[in-house]
Order: sequence, then structure tokens, then C-alpha cells
Amino acid sequence: MAKPVQDAWDGVYRRVDVHVHSRPFAGVQYRGSASAYVRKVRAAGIDAVVLLAPGEACDKAVRRFGGDFVIPVPMYYLREMPGRDIRGDMERWLDRGARGIKFIAPLHKYSDERYWPLYQLVLDRKAVAVFHTGYLAARSQPEIPPVEMDDMRAAHVDAVARRFPDLKILMAHFSNPWWEEAWKVCWSKPNVYADLSGATALHRSMSMWGEMFAPDGHLLRDSLAKICFASDVCYLHNGPHEFAPYVEFYQRLLDRVNAPQSLRHRVWAGNAIRLFGLKSAR
Repeated sequence: MAKPVQDAWDGVYRRVDVHVHSRPFAGVQYRGSASAYVRKVRAAGIDAVVLLAPGEACDKAVRRFGGDFVIPVPMYYLREMPGRDIRGDMERWLDRGARGIKFIAPLHKYSDERYWPLYQLVLDRKAVAVFHTGYLAARSQPEIPPVEMDDMRAAHVDAVARRFPDLKILMAHFSNPWWEEAWKVCWSKPNVYADLSGATALHRSMSMWGEMFAPDGHLLRDSLAKICFASDVCYLHNGPHEFAPYVEFYQRLLDRVNAPQSLRHRVWAGNAIRLFGLKSAR
């Protein structure tokens, strides 16, 4: 696990992982004291997590681990499913306290008008629209029709942001591999934030990331200010937690661009606090 931010959590969010999952994906596998688990993770430097999972799993995790540790964001595959009322299901979980909705694997591009009523609902509830952007790992079974990664690129999120300028948007994975496109969208749109989660970003050259956020050594504050810390690893289980490499990656990036403390706070927790309406637990 990562080194502690402080010796003990004092009720103030210092680092929030805005992109996590549970294991198994649709449930919560952890065996043992929930309060002891939360203390352990917080001692390792993660004060809260944004759980992206089916609504039932989110609800179970909040009830077990607490709403000041688990921020629930039910996720939806945007594919036609006969007999399923996605909007009604979203309303149910938002009524029960979901802080956002995760959209992934659309049948059409994210900006397609068929999805507008779903985005309007998220806006009306003052929740966050989290979009998977860029490459999506393939399932073991053939997808019919197959997922088109081009339908999930940052350019389509840009179109959504133009149609819904007051909708709070978080782009997961920085539109891998369309990094420049994601950079331009989150820098240009006041309501769009992004994270660098996933197994690809941290393996790219730090020189590339340094030039993106501080070209020729000149820090673009408004660009870095739209980034959120995230890992895309599993929590809420008894095995090892693999978020340490992501903490180290973000730390190297912040050091590379010589980010001031105010921007570091925004990346580690401040943007998450603002987006998801988190409050001190004290």
C-alpha cells in the first residue's frame, strides 16, 4: 500500500480515488470488520473512494463501509436491453443517494440525441456524469454488436458538454489513446474534468505528460487543475490493493511540473470534493 498521507484520518478528505471497482464486480467480497478495513485504507493514504459498480453493489458497499468512505456511482452499459428501463433504474438509485452515474459501452456515440434524456436526468439531480472514454478492454465473449472505442472518445464528451454546459462531467481514462483530445476538452470546458486511471497512462513517458501539462516547463495551471486522482483498481476485498503505483505516478507528475500545493490538493481531493459534494465527516 501507499505511504500514509498522515498518521490518522482526521475527518478531512486529503486523497480521494475517483475510479474504483469491487471484487467480485457485482458485489462486495470483504470478510472482516468494515470499520477496521476503512481505517487500514485511510492509513495507507486513501480517505474515500468513488465506487463504479451496479447499483446493488454500490448500495451494499455504502451500508457496510459508510457513506463518508464509499461514494456510490452506479454504472450503465448504454446498449439497448429489451424490457429494461435504464432511466427509471437511474432515478431509483439517485433517489437512494447515488452521487453520479457512470456511462460505458454505448451502442451509439455518447453525443447521440437518444442519450440526452439520461444526461438531463443527471443534470436535474445535480449529480456527476462519469464517462468511460477511449479504449475498453474486451470481454471473453464476443460482443454483438461490438463496442466501438471511437464512440467513447473525448470528442463526443465535448459535444455533450456543449449541449449540457451545466452538467458536471468526469472523463475516465483521459480518452486513452486520444490524450491530446482529452487534454483540450477538459481544459476548454469548465464543466469537464478527467482522470488518468487505468493500466496505460502510468506506463507512458513522464516526458510526454510533463509536456502536456507544462510545455517547455511552463505550467498550464488551468489544465492540471481539471485532473482528479484515480486508479481503476478493486477495493472492498481481502487481497492486496494495487493503488500504490497510481499514487506514485500522480506524485511523479505533480513533481515533474512543479505543481504548487494548491493544485496538488485539487488533484488529490479538491476536485472530487467539488464534483461529488463531499463534506468533512467531523
